[in-house]
Amino acid sequence: MCVVKIKICILLSIVSVVFGISKNSFAQAVYMKGYVVQLTNDTLWGEIKKNTKRDYDNFVKMSYRKSAGNEIKTFVPKKIRGYCVDSITFVSRMIDEEMVFVKRMSADTSTIVVYEAQTQYDQMGTVKVGTDYYIEKPTKEFTKIKSKKALAIIEEAKAKHKKIEYADLGLKKDS
Repeated sequence: MCVVKIKICILLSIVSVVFGISKNSFAQAVYMKGYVVQLTNDTLWGEIKKNTKRDYDNFVKMSYRKSAGNEIKTFVPKKIRGYCVDSITFVSRMIDEEMVFVKRMSADTSTIVVYEAQTQYDQMGTVKVGTDYYIEKPTKEFTKIKSKKALAIIEEAKAKHKKIEYADLGLKKDS
């Protein structure tokens, strides 16, 4: 009888240690400071749930709370204009007749803006995530582009921004 109790205690200890380790090792989502822009253009400041290990989740829906312990509200792309978490902006856009969140990749919004979109697809019974890139012109034209072109536009925008910074500071680019 005593041996059985010891075995049960050991088994429970092992299960609790394994569960504790697996629970921590698979923790993926954290709440970070951010904001939500509603369809009315009102801004909700608080904390946004960010999935740090599975980026795709950030493109599908977002969860907001005013602060720890407050009610959690979940929004889909057609219910808000966008959100920002960890200095990353996601906005709602229509792709293939479906509203989705896309990640803004370029900071200069006065010219062409580059966005990243992630979608799930089935490849021979395995669910995979694909990445596509889009540009949005000041005319609000939203067009899919190749990844190399997206990277070139982003680099060009970064270089332009550096030139502006240097000019603002009265410095030469090579200083």
